[in-house]
Amino acid sequence: MTNNKRPIAFVAMQFESDHWSDKRYAVIQEELEHAGYSCRRSDELKTSGPVVDEVCQLFREAALVVIDSSGDSHSVSYEIGYCHGVRRPADTTFLLRADAKFPFNYQHFRHRVYKDLRHLRRLVRDYLQICEPVSPAQLGYAFTFGFSAGGVVYILDGAFCIFKALRDNKFSGRCECYSAEQFGIPGRFFSVGVMLRRTGRQARPDYEWWMKLKNSVARHSKEYNNSITFEPDMSELAKKSAMLSTYIPSGVAEFSDGQLTRLLGSDDDSFFRSYYESQKPTV
Repeated sequence: MTNNKRPIAFVAMQFESDHWSDKRYAVIQEELEHAGYSCRRSDELKTSGPVVDEVCQLFREAALVVIDSSGDSHSVSYEIGYCHGVRRPADTTFLLRADAKFPFNYQHFRHRVYKDLRHLRRLVRDYLQICEPVSPAQLGYAFTFGFSAGGVVYILDGAFCIFKALRDNKFSGRCECYSAEQFGIPGRFFSVGVMLRRTGRQARPDYEWWMKLKNSVARHSKEYNNSITFEPDMSELAKKSAMLSTYIPSGVAEFSDGQLTRLLGSDDDSFFRSYYESQKPTV
């Protein structure tokens, strides 16, 4: 989605003395935008209308409101009260605080209390139900395909084979996708790299799991009428750091039981968005 089509998340908080380098807001904003929201704060409103009226409208209409009551700001206390007064749904109102000393008039409302910026980031991710990004040292898998001279969307076909294989194996968690064409070797080849972080205790897929996925990819590649050909001998395990240095980032998404459930990041042309659109039923 382009930024103006994303659901709005409005953030209310006490500003730092230098609000242009507010580290708390930077953490919240980064995670909200990564989860697909267009993030706003009152100092970022671009119109010339009455500020209070515009802020109150956002409290009523924004898809998500995040309020950090740290610092016991009178303005923030007013804003919490306004949300309660207009009966804003609790499941779309996220309350945060940097300490557990709550003012009496709203201490009975559930806040997530954070210790530092790293803890704040984790709390926001947990609330949004998104997995932690894959570390640069973790191993993923680079799937390589050959393609015919007349191919048009060949890299996308290869990515779809992988996403279908994730569906077969009922993958749940975070998937990061990377891609590259292989110009330095004879023939016409391209690679699609995937990094996975699974939900549950065993977050990193083991070698056996990757081999199961590889077999599923080989099977689905046969659906594309020889426009692409899976090359198992040219496919291999690879670290994320290696993909970052030689591949193009091609999207991030969350899966649940094999189904794509959320598009992450800001790439409007990611492989995942194309896959999501292809799965919509036609009328």
